[in-house]
Amino acid sequence: MPHAVFQRALAGAFLTLVGAAAVVAASGAGKVQATPPPRVVTCADAEKPSNVVPTPNRIDGTCAVIPLDLNGTGDTQGPADLLSWLTFVAVNWPVNPAACAPSQSASILTATPNPTWLSYLSSDDVFVPAPSTPAPWCNGNAALRAEGTRASQSAHLPAAVRALASKYFKSHPNGKLLYLHHDSKGHALAEALRLQAKLGRPNRLTATPSPLVDPAVLKEILDATNQPVVDQNGRFERFTISLNVDEYKYVTAHKLWTFAGEAATGNLNFPTQKSPGATVGAMEFKAGWKVLKPGKDVFSHFFTMPAIVYNDQAGSGPPESVTVGLVGLHIIHKTNRQHAWIWSTFEQIDNTNDGPRDANPKSFYNPSCAPASCPPNTQTAPTPYIEVRPGGKLNPPTQVVAVVTPAPSVVTLNAHFRGMLRNTPWYYYQLISTQWTGGSGPIPSPNPAHLGVVQPFQLGNPVLETYVRETFASPSPPASPMPARNSLYSCMYCHSLFMQGYYKSFSSDFSLIVNAQQ
Repeated sequence: MPHAVFQRALAGAFLTLVGAAAVVAASGAGKVQATPPPRVVTCADAEKPSNVVPTPNRIDGTCAVIPLDLNGTGDTQGPADLLSWLTFVAVNWPVNPAACAPSQSASILTATPNPTWLSYLSSDDVFVPAPSTPAPWCNGNAALRAEGTRASQSAHLPAAVRALASKYFKSHPNGKLLYLHHDSKGHALAEALRLQAKLGRPNRLTATPSPLVDPAVLKEILDATNQPVVDQNGRFERFTISLNVDEYKYVTAHKLWTFAGEAATGNLNFPTQKSPGATVGAMEFKAGWKVLKPGKDVFSHFFTMPAIVYNDQAGSGPPESVTVGLVGLHIIHKTNRQHAWIWSTFEQIDNTNDGPRDANPKSFYNPSCAPASCPPNTQTAPTPYIEVRPGGKLNPPTQVVAVVTPAPSVVTLNAHFRGMLRNTPWYYYQLISTQWTGGSGPIPSPNPAHLGVVQPFQLGNPVLETYVRETFASPSPPASPMPARNSLYSCMYCHSLFMQGYYKSFSSDFSLIVNAQQ
């Protein structure tokens, strides 16, 4: 065989052997290097102390536990937003009605929606007029169910509302019902201030001027939060405020539903998880509800509740049985590391202009209406504020435009959690952001002067802070314990301003709920 031919034959044989070996190696490597299944990360894993906080990839029973505090050691936004979602899932977990706590035998993925936080008492149940006392905690879920209503609540419900409720419970003996009277976020506070003026008491929020607070700014905030928001169907948004058991115990132990109890307590200091007798720390829930209209609204895109809506203004229509959908939810939580509370805010994705650009109708936004015809975030209802006029027309809609929209990292986190909650109403809700204070360790005082750095500074919910200005009416912001910013659009900022009590200037520990005394 010629030498050249032999070399080519030898080379061909060698390459054949190499190719065969490569195929075998690749086949073997494929078996050895097969992609392992992803590690299951539970909500419990996300709550373990860690420098790098993992994001859960499964909804299971560990998600029924309310997280106690920010995880992670870095001052980054990610752990705060993750805590918001973990909290949202936990408080919306189906309730064990006997304990008013998340059920360990039900799942948010399969059970009929029955959120734990809706078993908590409302501010109307706790801050009752004298000589009444607050409703007992978890009285068989009586805050939502009863013979018409709970006895202590029915005393100050209009007779027509009681009659309508009684009719509902006859056909739904185990049902639940919301009584929606407040037609603005600040309605309860405004009602309390009106009552105090009627009784000859000074305005509790502005009577004792503080060097830290400009009364004009307080009035601006009160005015902005005491105006109704009108949806695209011409109906008023309705509002509720609830508190958890740790906050309830603090309020009742100090008799804070009375002026005397507040005066005796002085500076308020709501509990954290490490306070004696506490379980998770004080929490408040501020919710916005929309009356759903058949043929106009997609009911399956909302967590829904049967409700009675009613007004007390002269000329208002009679109370009405309706179905309402949750459109906004603030969750605030005082923790051991966050004495200025953690502020989480969620919205239904079809509320306004910051949701998906799809064919679903927007509840509070008309994409076809130009700003000249529909000025953004501007009150449309004439005074006196009457939602339903017998034989008359409804109010023109409010064009709600988001001031703060989810950051790219929050958009990603929203998609992740919504994906795990698919086929439930909670799939249609998203986190806007989370406000918290930077720095490590607990803040040593409830006084807002010890706040630290607020991150992010601007935060609000378009359907809960619709009319709150981005900037002050005055050219420069007033003195404040918060960082000097020319903006009112901040949960912590607004709440830090309200430190005035009836008897003396004091710290309200960021909560306005005590000011709803009647």
